This record gives sequence, C-alpha cells and structure tokens, in this order.
Amino acid sequence: MELQQSLVSVVIPCYKQAHFLPEAIESVLAQTYPAVEAIVVDDGSPDDTRQVASRYPAVRYLRQHNQGRAEARNAGFRACRGQYVIFLDADDRLTPVAVESHLRCLAADPNAGFVVGDLDHITSDGSYSYSPRWPLLTANHYEELLKANHVANTMAVMFRRSVLEEVGGFDPRCEPAEDYEMLLRAARCSPSRHHHTVVAQYRRHGTNTSRQGAIMLHAMHHVMESQRRWVQGVPRLESARQKGAIYWRDHFGAVAIKEVYREIRGGHFSHATHAILTVASHVRGRLVLLPWKNRRKFLKALQRHLGLTNISSSRK
Repeated sequence: MELQQSLVSVVIPCYKQAHFLPEAIESVLAQTYPAVEAIVVDDGSPDDTRQVASRYPAVRYLRQHNQGRAEARNAGFRACRGQYVIFLDADDRLTPVAVESHLRCLAADPNAGFVVGDLDHITSDGSYSYSPRWPLLTANHYEELLKANHVANTMAVMFRRSVLEEVGGFDPRCEPAEDYEMLLRAARCSPSRHHHTVVAQYRRHGTNTSRQGAIMLHAMHHVMESQRRWVQGVPRLESARQKGAIYWRDHFGAVAIKEVYREIRGGHFSHATHAILTVASHVRGRLVLLPWKNRRKFLKALQRHLGLTNISSSRK
C-alpha cells in the first residue's frame, strides 16, 4: 500500500463509559494495518477509566477536567502524532479492517480530505443489531451534507491531519452535534471520498445522545442556523440548508415527542417539561406536520403532564 508507513491516530474520548472502553481499545489494537496509535482522553470521568486504560501499555492516556466530548476530542487531536485521525467513542468499536480500508480509499483519491465508510449497529451487549446504509456521495459533498447527514457517524470517518488543522477541530458550542458541524466545515474546504466497507460498530443503548430528542433538536437547529452565512446568495445551497433544517426538525422533533412520553411515564416531570418547551420552541405550529402517531403521543403526554382531560386532536 502506498500509505503503508503513515501513522494513524485513533482518539477515544471517555466519560462514564469505562465498562465499554476495553472493547473500544481492543478494536484499535486489533487493526490489520500496523501503524496505529490509540489515545484515550479521560474527560474527568468519575469511573475507573484510568485503571482500564492502564491495562494496555500501548495506549496513551490523557486526563482533563470535564469539558465535554468536543474538547476531549480536540485534546486527543492535539496530542496525537498521526498523519490521519479517527475519532472513536468509548462505547463503540472499529472493525479490524477499518484503518486499512480507509487508507486504500484515500490512496485512490489524493485530493480527498477525509474518507467515509459504513457501519453496523450493535446492541448494548455487543451483538449485531442491523446495518443502516447511506448512498456513496461522489460530488457536491457540502450541499448533500446540508440536506441530511449522509455520513453514518464520525467513527466511520478518517481525516487527513491537514484538514483538521485547517477547520480547527470540534466546536464545543455545537455539542452534542459538534461532529456534524465539523463535517460540514470539512466538506466546505475539501472533497471527501466514500466507500462501502464496514469500518465501525455503533452501540445502541439507553444513554445514547441520539435518544435525547430535545437536546438534539436544539443543537441541530443551532448548527443549521450557523450555515446561513456560508450559503447566502447561492440558491442551491440555500435550498439544501432549508431542506436540512426541515429534515432535522422533523427527525428530532419526533424523537423529542417520544422522549416527552417516556419521561412522563417514568415520572421525570422536570425533564418532560424541558422537552415540551423545546418542542414548542422549535416545532411550534408545525407539530401538525409530524407523523400522526407522534403528535398523538405528544398530546397524550402533555395531557397527562398538565392533568388535563380536554386536549384532543383530529386526524388530518
């Protein structure tokens, strides 16, 4: 392979995920490509992240005060030495061919600033769940990412170091959507290349941020608003941004409605109130545009939360 001697760094931020961390580390150490370094960034985690990382002499360990995932990733990037970088969350895993497959893809397109592979979803215990698939983007990468995030997950991406230095890393103001915002910046300054090799396994469990609809709804709104200045005056990009804003509003609006229902059923009324206010702020009168079953759940949950009996809705 043309890039055989290049060092690849895998940055693993960890906060309250020490029980999953061994699988993440071992997936990095099991790569078929030999020149890989693993860096665990302990983001002020109260568990035994340090002790777990210390079991692996080949792993570099950093600790910082809790600053969030974006700053943990940035700290790992500043400390790494690789010409290419992968960001792997502590509860997920790489497949053994991840690095090798990414490098082959990059070698085929020296102009690509980052490469994107596929991933599988796994359950909390690590068993296979299902395989979502996205189209291979071949052009207009920024425009297509504006419409919807066609990148499976940041762990399915390998970046050239030069691109990360150019875009300035992850923006903590965009958490927990900082990865999507950074991908948009990377796509604005550099083309990408996509392939269908499965490079990672995304673990689905009860604490996934993607299940926190209210938080994600607000974060995605912020990210899409931040793109206005970059698309202004370019009709096709303005249209793509608008489509993306609607896509994320509807997607995480529905997730937030399920969250409201779940929190009320669990008796977590303060969390439910926050979610209700977020939905009301971002979805507002467009609630009628959401799927009926989600509107019905939202109204039923709101009724229970407020102790009302006369809230009703008619099917369109």
